[in-house]
Amino acid sequence: MKIVGGKWSNWSGGVTCKPKKVIAPRDEVELAAAIRLAESTVRAPGAGHSFTPLAGTDGTMVDLSAFKGVKSVDMEKLTATCAAGTLLWALGPALYAKGVGLKNMGDIDRQTLGGVVGTGTHGTGRTLKSFSGEVAGFRIILANGEVLNCTPTENAEIFAAGRLSLGTLGVMTEVTMSVRPAYKLLEENFLLPPNELFRRLDDLVAKNRHFEFFWFPYADAAICKTLNETNEHAPHPRSAEDMRKRGEKSSGDMRAFAAINEALPYLPAMLKPAHGLFSRLMPTKGKARWSHELFPSPRTVRFNEMEYGVPYASGPDCVREVVETIRKKKINTGFPLEYRSVAADDVWLSPFYQRESATIAVHQYHKVDTTKLFTACEAVFRQYDGRPHWGKRHTRTASEFAALYPEFDRYRQLRKKLDPAGKFLNAHLKAIFD
Repeated sequence: MKIVGGKWSNWSGGVTCKPKKVIAPRDEVELAAAIRLAESTVRAPGAGHSFTPLAGTDGTMVDLSAFKGVKSVDMEKLTATCAAGTLLWALGPALYAKGVGLKNMGDIDRQTLGGVVGTGTHGTGRTLKSFSGEVAGFRIILANGEVLNCTPTENAEIFAAGRLSLGTLGVMTEVTMSVRPAYKLLEENFLLPPNELFRRLDDLVAKNRHFEFFWFPYADAAICKTLNETNEHAPHPRSAEDMRKRGEKSSGDMRAFAAINEALPYLPAMLKPAHGLFSRLMPTKGKARWSHELFPSPRTVRFNEMEYGVPYASGPDCVREVVETIRKKKINTGFPLEYRSVAADDVWLSPFYQRESATIAVHQYHKVDTTKLFTACEAVFRQYDGRPHWGKRHTRTASEFAALYPEFDRYRQLRKKLDPAGKFLNAHLKAIFD
């Protein structure tokens, strides 16, 4: 976590704040004391990869960088207990050294484990849940400094709610994740015209462990990506330091992509040819790697993002309408839509609560105003009963969330019971949960 000139910024630069106090506790004892004594809003931003103002505070900001590493692995239960501040690029190699791996990951590894669990971040795969859905237990420090272990049998109600809590119930210090023996994946990429893609979509999702596609809105083909388990030879996996460097090093392709995104707002006539070029260049050669290396990709060109989960059966119609809307309104964007599938879960505030979903992510270059693109897309998502990703841009209100989530009011009651003074609520969260 970086504080420059007293100011904190999230990854995209779209959220900033000036906390009065920044603490970096060395252990749970120090953290519990700091939370108990705090007289203003307490937020723990992780790596700052949320695009909504979840982490902002003018009160106390908590740096959890000391809370890192794999604490233990249970090979019988296939679980791994990890410190919540562990960055994902470091977690993969650490789990691999113990002979296990996460069941699924998203396509970025710059976040902390606590951050991806706390916001319901996910990968793709119709039978695979989000990070929150794979939590087997956690430790949390409440507003009064009390430390709780939460599992399906211990503090069960807090466990049910707290696997996705946006830091509104307390500060998570440890997470026990369901894992599996370490495994390799084979990545393959190919282009499909939209008509063929949607004709084959259910089959592609069903026959691949992981399937997703990227569609530049003005392009005539989508980039399809599959990941499947393999016994093919894979290079020895990178060290944690090498994984860190990989995600920060900008390639020539990424620099060219950024330069085109800088120019596109001033050259709208270049949208269609640029999207066609990006689509032709994006597919990469097939490769086999250990899972934690192949799930994430370097993302060095910064952006802001909106993502919604819609009922799985509605996904194709919804994404086609989003593209049609972007084209009809001639909206300028240099990024593709990303389409994935996620299994249903039982996490109270999960976008996938009791609903198998298709997710559609919309990106905009970090220097470009998101209003026109995100407003138009969100209007479509609303028509398809969409639930927003909590860490990505949206304009939904408390009353709307109450209609979208069957357990929303129950969650708010539990939150108020655990934190009656709203110590963990900043202005953004107070408007939703207070």
